[in-house]
Amino acid sequence: MPDQNIGQKSCELEVAFEEDEAPFLWRNFGLEDGLTLLVFWSMAGVVFAQFFSRYILSSSLGWTEEVARYLLICVGFMAATIGVRKRSHIRLELLYRYLPVKASAVIIWLMDIGQLVYFAMLGWVTWKILPLMSAQKMTSIAISMEALYSIVLFSIAIMVIRLAGQVIMCRGPKDWLRTHASTEK
Repeated sequence: MPDQNIGQKSCELEVAFEEDEAPFLWRNFGLEDGLTLLVFWSMAGVVFAQFFSRYILSSSLGWTEEVARYLLICVGFMAATIGVRKRSHIRLELLYRYLPVKASAVIIWLMDIGQLVYFAMLGWVTWKILPLMSAQKMTSIAISMEALYSIVLFSIAIMVIRLAGQVIMCRGPKDWLRTHASTEK
């Protein structure tokens, strides 16, 4: 009996999966990664305590909502330091994708300078607000709001230091040139 599949195309799809994940290396992580992870899990513990006390014990802990909110603010600013280190903050890439490679590198450097100025101004404003926050207390617990603003200022300072190092070393433009110089020809 002749083969019935002769002349028919196979319906099987061949999919080649690429290895997207890099191997785990400690040198890929900074101090801010560990601190952010610690604060994140502290926030998760506080939220779980709120959930457990409200729905299991039927008696809500009053302080957990406010503390979780402030821990979320801390996680946000601390995670921003990771974004600066990895150069993964949102950028407007449309313009420099269509310019010559050298001009794109200059624009990347100028954007880094602008970002550095913004972070420095943000740090200065936070520094000015910090003494005013020492008189403010959290509503549910007697902890000064200065603690929260100190963590925010610490995160901004890390962002300024990391970004200043990247601007001085021209890391952004060098990375751009390395990955796109061969495609320009």
